[in-house]
Amino acid sequence: MQHNNQFTLIQGKFTVEDAKSILFNFYNTKINFHNLQLIAIHEGKPGDAREIEQKVSALKQMKQEISSLLSAPDFANQLLEIEGHITIKR
Repeated sequence: MQHNNQFTLIQGKFTVEDAKSILFNFYNTKINFHNLQLIAIHEGKPGDAREIEQKVSALKQMKQEISSLLSAPDFANQLLEIEGHITIKR
């Protein structure tokens, strides 16, 4: 039997600048985590460096897409509602 646990990661209304700060910090933390994994692999820990490099690349791309979206003129002075959830399956 599969068990799912869901948690709210972020939920609320934010200015564009606050949204950028929250989202970029989240993505930067994930990127840093994977970069540390890469360092460990290069030091001999087992793992697939190519897979991790692809994750880092995808995260950087998502971060760039968010940056482009939130930098668009029609987002200026807007209050943005952001919802993010995580699901833990076992």
